[in-house]
Amino acid sequence: MTPLVIAVALLAGLVGGAIAAVAMGAIQAWMARAKGSRVSHSTRGGGWTTRVGHATPGSAGGIGPFDRFNDRAKRVLALAQDEAIRHNHNYIGTEHLLAGLLRDGDTVAARALTSLGIELVKVRTALEFMVGRGDQTTSPSEITLSPRTKKVIELAIDEARRMGHSWIGSEHVLLGLIREGEGMASGIVESLGVTLPALRARVLQLIAESGAPTPSSFTAPPPRRTHGSGPFDRFTDRAKRVLALAQDEATRMGHGYIGPEHLLLGLARLHEMSHPDEAMKRIFDALGVTLEQLRTELGKIIPPSERRSWEITLSPETKEVLQFVHEAAPDKPVVPEDLLLAIVHDEQSFGAQLLARLGVTPERVRAVVGH
Repeated sequence: MTPLVIAVALLAGLVGGAIAAVAMGAIQAWMARAKGSRVSHSTRGGGWTTRVGHATPGSAGGIGPFDRFNDRAKRVLALAQDEAIRHNHNYIGTEHLLAGLLRDGDTVAARALTSLGIELVKVRTALEFMVGRGDQTTSPSEITLSPRTKKVIELAIDEARRMGHSWIGSEHVLLGLIREGEGMASGIVESLGVTLPALRARVLQLIAESGAPTPSSFTAPPPRRTHGSGPFDRFTDRAKRVLALAQDEATRMGHGYIGPEHLLLGLARLHEMSHPDEAMKRIFDALGVTLEQLRTELGKIIPPSERRSWEITLSPETKEVLQFVHEAAPDKPVVPEDLLLAIVHDEQSFGAQLLARLGVTPERVRAVVGH
């Protein structure tokens, strides 16, 4: 399988050392999956708290963000939660929303996606390839909305408003997802050969064909994809995937930062996934180091925390690792091997020390990598 755009949701929001894309908001997610369920809203401590209950006549009071969601849109949210649980993820990201949109097949959103060749099986395959499955099952009470998903919902509401629609349907959710333009779902769409403007045009065409009233002056805003010279522009898909897995390791351990030790775990996970990275498999086999050994040793030094950390940042050590990578080869693509070499560049760094506890010296790493 051709590598997809890895961890777009994780990397696009990484500015000044903070990874915000998959950091969870202070939100408790809704629990039901049945069609016709109702999502209610309240605010606590500045965050959103969402609940799903059975819909009852006359129960649509309130001014929460889900009050104008029709049954199809609410069902998409429930199915997105189901996709997160299916993959043992404790957050609902844009990638889960995309899968949820496809699961409710008889909608404008689903028809727009499938008509362009974006199918549920392809999205699930891409999702598993990018992030993989969690090691532990997830209960509905642990599911939260990622900040990008919250933004998609806000944009969906704005799309409906601009179109003069009194309801918010799955088509508006898809338009919000496209307009957000930087989440993992957008990366999956583009990896399947579909541009965001083309998908938006198809959604608007099907909305018009459905007979829904739309102002003649309505024009779609361009997707908010930004291009620049960010710190990850030269990262290959393989290297981006390491960062995605490193964040996942930090989150699982309840750490509020990504250190070189988490990068090391991310590199080891490339070796031991169901479809392993061949280069990392060769390196870690030669070093005689396993993911489980690294996790065990790290746990002895920094035990996992029971408290979830919703805001993940890069540690100063990790920033130094990334700076070294860029300075070492300023004109070349960054690959996982570069990250491993940067981790052991400073023999006193936490990552290098973690390997040393398993009998692996920086010299040995450099020899195995071939530098």
